[in-house]
Amino acid sequence: MSNYICRLMQEADLNEVIELVQQAGDFAWSPKNIQESVLSSNDKSFVLSAASGSKNTGIVLGYAVIHTVLDESHLLNIVIKKKAQGKGLGDYLLQQLIDFVKAQNQHLFLLEVRASNSKAIKLYENVGFKRNGIRKAYYPAETGREDAWLYSLSLV
Repeated sequence: MSNYICRLMQEADLNEVIELVQQAGDFAWSPKNIQESVLSSNDKSFVLSAASGSKNTGIVLGYAVIHTVLDESHLLNIVIKKKAQGKGLGDYLLQQLIDFVKAQNQHLFLLEVRASNSKAIKLYENVGFKRNGIRKAYYPAETGREDAWLYSLSLV
C-alpha cells in the first residue's frame, strides 16, 4: 500500500471529505459534524489519499475520525470512497488508525457499527476487534431504528 498515505486531515480537505461522506449513504454525517470533528481538541480526523509527487497529496479516498478520552480511543466514523472499496483500503486505513492510537499510549480502541453492516463487521473482526455489547435501536433506519453492535480492541 505504498501508493497511499494516511495523514491528519487539513482544512483544505474539508470540501472533498464532505463530498466523500455524503456519498456514503442516507444517514451519513452532516457537513457540520465533519467540520466540528476537525475543530475538536479531543478528535483527530484523518484522510487516506493516493500518494502524488513529493507532497503526498492526492484525491481523498478515505476519511476517519477518532475521539480520545484519557486512555481510550473511539472510532467515530470511517468511510472509503465507493469506487475505491474492495481494494483493501479500509484494512489499510484501519491499521493506520490502530498504529496511531497505540503510539498515543491508548489502552483500548472502541467502536460501534450497524448490525446490518456486514462488510464493516468483517473488517473490524479481521483486525482483532471483539464484539462485546449491543445498543438497541441506536441508529436511525429507513423503517424505525437499528441496533448498534459494540466492539473493542485491547491495545495492551
